[in-house]
Amino acid sequence: MRNKSNVVEDKMNVAYVNDAKAMSEWLLRREYRGLGDTQEAAAGRAETKWGAPAAALLRLRHREITDMKLSTWASILEAFQRAGGRIDALYEEERSRHGESNSALVRLADFVAGERPKSISGMDAASIEEAEASDAGTP
Repeated sequence: MRNKSNVVEDKMNVAYVNDAKAMSEWLLRREYRGLGDTQEAAAGRAETKWGAPAAALLRLRHREITDMKLSTWASILEAFQRAGGRIDALYEEERSRHGESNSALVRLADFVAGERPKSISGMDAASIEEAEASDAGTP
């Protein structure tokens, strides 16, 4: 018999497992279609779309686990990045459709997405930063 306690190189620690759990929950929420749908079906769609193993997604959802294989974690991370990249691409496509207009809706979308405004008509970058700094001090 070999000593299995020496085989720790291919296992992840608890912090990475918690990250994988959060990513898998996000992927499942993205694929869940509402009433009448099951978590198993959502996991299957996530596996088909993004390559995250459905068994690992469901295992992370239903069990408290303390370790997992690195390859499983990497596949969940890759699927999470693919899904997030797709969302970023859709945002950029929608943003480019509206052009560089200074509408309030585009500025609001930029604010929600965490983008800094490049310019506002009649203001340069230094003026924008000065206005933001003065607004930060007011209640």
